[in-house]
Amino acid sequence: MKTTHVYTHALILAIGLLLTAATQAAVTHITINTAPLISNAAGPFSLDLQFNDGGVLNNNTVTVGNFTFGGGAAVGSGNASDGGVTGDLGSIVAFNNGAAFQEFFQQFTPGSVLGFDVTTTNLVDGFTPDAFSVAILDSSLANIPTNGVGNSLASLTFDGTAPTPSFSSGTGAFSGLSAAPEPSRSVLLIAGFATMFLRRRRK
Repeated sequence: MKTTHVYTHALILAIGLLLTAATQAAVTHITINTAPLISNAAGPFSLDLQFNDGGVLNNNTVTVGNFTFGGGAAVGSGNASDGGVTGDLGSIVAFNNGAAFQEFFQQFTPGSVLGFDVTTTNLVDGFTPDAFSVAILDSSLANIPTNGVGNSLASLTFDGTAPTPSFSSGTGAFSGLSAAPEPSRSVLLIAGFATMFLRRRRK
């Protein structure tokens, strides 16, 4: 009987700790179907990441990492709008929200799928929330047309609870291009802990 209570309390504690962590930082995994870009004449292509401040500087940060290219690869080095953006597609790209507008872009060779994790804080930023967006640029560094705001493929809006994601797809010659979310690592961890403790409880 005591063992059951111990595992129940441990389960509640584990979930509580993970939920607390999730309110402080959120992870969104984004996958983009880049197969339509393979051998497309509009290339070479670049991944474009933007972080726009809505009011108070330095209150939110974004880190993008765990890049996978589905048979493609990152090319060269990154280009940043200011010194507040660091890193490249070979490791991580970090935005410190030290400027009202921060942008990073780097060329890549398209494979079947481009994937990456976006880890963010999620603090309220006045009347206008912070926003993070993802786009793909063509050889002239213009956004590939999509049905998203500003021709973005994915965007996150910070409202103080958890960033609200939206996803879009390409149009015209790029109609097969699309972005989609996957479960966050925080949710998967919570599910894993719950399964582990419930199994122990049954024994």
